[in-house]
Amino acid sequence: MIVSWLFVFGSVFLTGISQMLLKIGAKEGERKNKLIAVYLNPYVAIAYGLFFVVTIFSVYALREISLKVFYSLTSLNFFIVMIFSHFMLKETANKEQIIGVGLIVFGIIIFNM
Repeated sequence: MIVSWLFVFGSVFLTGISQMLLKIGAKEGERKNKLIAVYLNPYVAIAYGLFFVVTIFSVYALREISLKVFYSLTSLNFFIVMIFSHFMLKETANKEQIIGVGLIVFGIIIFNM
């Protein structure tokens, strides 16, 4: 059962990393001013590879974790992406975004009690 929980949180964490890599890859392609460069760069390739790993993790997690619990926890992606975007991309979150993510985290806690 502990391994399934590790797969759940690994899925959330790797999804956040993948989203950051897609954003970085999109910026790389934009700098080259070619549409194909947005899709064919190492950042995007690694991101899609991680999404594949997330799919495998999800299948293993769902063998023992209920679907409703699993998908409520995947909502933590909003929190993870906000944190990663702040530290990796130097983006700032406004008050509404912070409140929104706080409500999501609060909802996850309430839902899983």
